Amino acid sequence: MPSWVCITQSGSRLKSEDTIVSKYNKLSYIVMFSLLAIMACADSKDETEENLSQTDPQQNIILIIIDTLRADHLSCYGYHRNTSPAIDSLAAEGTLWANAQAQAPWTLPAHATIWTGLSVRSHRTLNPVPIMSESGEIQKLIYTLDKDLPSLPVLLSEAGFSTRGIANFTILSDVYGFDAGFDQYSCNEDGAGRAGISVDSLIIWLDEHSDERFFCMMHLYDVHSPYSPPEPYNTAFQEDPDTEYFDWEIHGDEILNKGSRDIAIDLYDGEISWVDDNLSRLFSWVRENSLEDETLIVVISDHGEEFLEHDWVLHGETLFQEVLWIPLIMSGPGIERGTIDSTYVGQFDLLPTLLSWAGVECTSYFDGIDILSGPGGDRVIPSSGTSNFVWTERDQMASTVYNHSKTIMMNEMQDFVSFDLVNDPVEQIPLPGDSAGIEDVLFYWATPQRGFPGFATSDEATIQTLRDLGYI
Repeated sequence: MPSWVCITQSGSRLKSEDTIVSKYNKLSYIVMFSLLAIMACADSKDETEENLSQTDPQQNIILIIIDTLRADHLSCYGYHRNTSPAIDSLAAEGTLWANAQAQAPWTLPAHATIWTGLSVRSHRTLNPVPIMSESGEIQKLIYTLDKDLPSLPVLLSEAGFSTRGIANFTILSDVYGFDAGFDQYSCNEDGAGRAGISVDSLIIWLDEHSDERFFCMMHLYDVHSPYSPPEPYNTAFQEDPDTEYFDWEIHGDEILNKGSRDIAIDLYDGEISWVDDNLSRLFSWVRENSLEDETLIVVISDHGEEFLEHDWVLHGETLFQEVLWIPLIMSGPGIERGTIDSTYVGQFDLLPTLLSWAGVECTSYFDGIDILSGPGGDRVIPSSGTSNFVWTERDQMASTVYNHSKTIMMNEMQDFVSFDLVNDPVEQIPLPGDSAGIEDVLFYWATPQRGFPGFATSDEATIQTLRDLGYI
C-alpha cells in the first residue's frame, strides 16, 4: 500500500523517567513488518488509483470532530461515568468502531489526515516551526494544508453538496487552508466553552439549507485543556467540588504533590458532558426535521489526552493509547444498527468511507480505505509525530498497530517497545524480543515522503495563543 506525510505537536511532561522504553519485540511481528515495509516502499502516489464510487447516492453528512476526546472516557466505550448519553444513543443506532486510531497526537496533522485521507507520512502538514528574523521575531510558524491535495470538503462541494464548516481553534482557520471547499466557514480562534454557540450556529444554517444536499463539519474545542466546563458541569463529577477550573500550567505541581489527578479528570469529564448535552440538541434537530433517514452523522476525535498513565500529561509528546485511541461512531442510512466493529481503523479511512457512502467518484490516491464496504483485512495502522518544532532524524517518533500488536519508536532515544493491545491495552507490559527489522518500518512512517507544503505567516495573537497552550 502507498502512503504520503504529517507530523505532530507537543504537550508537557511533569515527571520524567531516565528510560521510558527499551528494545523489545516479537520475531513474527518483525518479519511481518519487514515484508510490509518492502511492499510499502515500492509504492508511490502515482501508482494505481482507486475509484470510490461504490454506493447509491445518499443525502447529507454531519461530521462532528471533538478535540482531545479519549475513547475510553465515553460511556459507550465502557467508561464508568455517564459522560455521554447522547453520543451513546447515536452509537446504539449505528456502528461504533472499538479500535479507531489517531494518525497524529495533536490537532493540526490529525485534522489534515481527516481532511485528506492520507497518513501522517503523506500530507506533510507538520509541527509548528518557529523561524526567526534577524530582529528575533517569529516570521513563519506553522505548515499549512497542501492546497494541491484533494480534501473532503472540496470533493463534496464539487459533487454538489452545500457545505458549512465551524472550527474553534486558530490553527484550523483559513490561514492554514482548512476552509477550502466550504461555502461558509467560520473559525473562532479560542473556542473554549463554545459548544453551545457552535451548535446554535450550525442549526441556524441547517434551517436554511435542509432542503439541499449538505455536508457540515463542526469542530468542538471545549474538551481541550484548560478544563473549565460551565455550571453545573464543572461540579458534576467532583465528590467534594472545590475547583471549577484546571490548567496544567497553573495547577500541575499541586496535583502531583497531592499524588492525585482526580480534579483534572473530573473537570475533563465535565467538559465531555457539556459537549454531549449540546450535541443532543443537534441530534434532536435532525429527528424533528425528519432527516434521520437521509443524514449520516459521524463523531470522531483528533486525539486523546494523557493523565500521567505514562508520566505525561496533555498530548503531543507520546504515542501511547491514551493519546491515539479515539472514538469513531457513524449513524444513518446504510449503517448497521447497534454494531460494534473491533477492526483497527484510522482517521485516514474517513474520507474514502464518506465519499463511497455518498456515491462520489474520486480517482485520487488515499492511504485509507472504505471501512463500510467490508473488512479491510490485516493492515498496518501508522501514527507519527515529533515532540519538538523542527523536524530532524533524531527527533522522530512513530507507532504501528498490526493485528493487535503495537510497536512504538520513541523520539528521545529512538528506542523501540512493543505491546499486545488485547492482553495489555494500557501498555504497561513490554513484549520481550529484539527490535531488529522494525526500525526501517517505523522510520518509513515517521519520515516525510517528499518536500514540505509551505508555511502560514501567523500574527502575534495566534503566536501568543499557541504559547499559552504550550505548543510553542
